[in-house]
Amino acid sequence: MFPDKANGSIIEVDGKKYGCELLGQKYTDEAHMWGRIMNIDVSTYKDENGKRLMYAVPSNLSPASEEFEDLVAKRVQMLRKANPDMEETAIPAELVTCSGSGLDPHIFPAAAKYQMTRIAKANNMSEEKVRAIIEKCTDSRFLGVFGEKTVNVLKVNLMLDGIL
Repeated sequence: MFPDKANGSIIEVDGKKYGCELLGQKYTDEAHMWGRIMNIDVSTYKDENGKRLMYAVPSNLSPASEEFEDLVAKRVQMLRKANPDMEETAIPAELVTCSGSGLDPHIFPAAAKYQMTRIAKANNMSEEKVRAIIEKCTDSRFLGVFGEKTVNVLKVNLMLDGIL
């Protein structure tokens, strides 16, 4: 009944798989939208051929810890440097914190719009075009009343790349 869901919600275009729309993907270049912080480990596990396997986990850091404070401060510095046009604008919290799973594929529209000018400049696009892409990738509230609107970061980036 829902073949895209039964197959892991994989985004596939012309036979090429680009990722799961339910799992975050790490982007750090200026031409793409950035999602939430991901704690990725590639040093712990290997497959049967010795190839390193990647996995992500929540940080489990206390918001009162120095390590958490340092992580947030570094992320704020990185975001301010990458988005100089937003100097006076408060940085949305999800751009400097991990999600509970460490794999959240969504951010709120305010976090997406915070990055809009940087993305437009890096892709030589108008902000209006980037805004339209963000709006196309924005999911409504569940049943129209539960939760908040969210933006799927992977879908935005695939649209920016002309894949979707």
